[in-house]
Amino acid sequence: MSEKAKILVVDDVETVRRLLKMGLSRSFEVVDAASGEEALAMLGEVRPSAILLDVEMQPGIDGFETCRRIRLHDEFARVPVVFVSAREAIEDRLAGYEAGGEDYVVKPFSAPELVAKLQRLIDSTAERGRLNGLARDASCAAMAAMQSMGEMGALLEVVKQLGTASSVLELADAMVAGVALYGLEACVQLRVATGVLTRCRGGEASPLEVSVMDHLVGMGRLEQFKTRMVINYPVVSLLVRDMPLKDEDRCGRLRDHLTMLVETADVHARALAALALARQRDEEIVRLAVCMTGVLGEVDRAQRDNLVSSRIALENVRQRVDVAYVSMMLTTSQENMLNRALDEGVEELLNSQADISDLQNRLSQMLTDLRRVVGGDAS
Repeated sequence: MSEKAKILVVDDVETVRRLLKMGLSRSFEVVDAASGEEALAMLGEVRPSAILLDVEMQPGIDGFETCRRIRLHDEFARVPVVFVSAREAIEDRLAGYEAGGEDYVVKPFSAPELVAKLQRLIDSTAERGRLNGLARDASCAAMAAMQSMGEMGALLEVVKQLGTASSVLELADAMVAGVALYGLEACVQLRVATGVLTRCRGGEASPLEVSVMDHLVGMGRLEQFKTRMVINYPVVSLLVRDMPLKDEDRCGRLRDHLTMLVETADVHARALAALALARQRDEEIVRLAVCMTGVLGEVDRAQRDNLVSSRIALENVRQRVDVAYVSMMLTTSQENMLNRALDEGVEELLNSQADISDLQNRLSQMLTDLRRVVGGDAS
């Protein structure tokens, strides 16, 4: 049996700590602390897989400051932190994001939901650690390449990569990788008909990152606050976390380059969405064509059977009239008159059937063409 992940619960209310331990202990090993200072002192010994952190704690430092101090330790900089608070305003969530948290849970909450969130963050952090290792290697190679070809060359390379993306996911990851060529951390959100996709350098964005991106989408085309900058287009939004404020010239170039990248990604995302819609329509047209082929096939068979039946019925009518002449004791002139009337009626009917036969042949040809278009297997 695998060892349970360790959760550090930090709350200044003993009752809350006890309830959280009861709700989480079945899935995790739970250790608790009564203050931010106590939690910081325990980190080296406990080495938690995730931290559940109350926002408002007295006396001493609050949850946001505790998280900021945790992030100062390289060893625990990537440990997922989930804030717990009764406050749910976007300002509080932004403060949690700024402090370095991965998620923000509003009281009251259910224990199963919290277990699911923690497990997902622990798994995501492990995967992100693996991907970051690969990304660091790739980034070293990318930075060396960028130094040789310059920022404009990097821009052209990223634009080319965006143009080769064949799906929304590939486009989002190409965008994140492209921003990484400039040595920057970014989060990208794409809003298409199939849903909203938010991706970061480690892969899938954390719940708090998604929440922050959802809020920033409502801002202007380009907004910058401290080291963070957001660029919004109708389909694509880009959040850069670490703009180099000390180098104003480079900041200006980055704003121009990144805006061009977002605009390019936005155009390509629209094209991918239009292509997906066209494929969907093509599939629907083929489905309708197959259905129509089946129906027309049945009509074709029924029409041909009806023509044959009509001719047989006419022949039977002629035979019964000949038999009737014998019992009716008609004169020769009367028989001739009736035969002429009968022949004229039969000729008119056969002429009308000839017209129908022409239409029938055209219908059969159209049916043959439809079968060829849909694959030749429909009947």
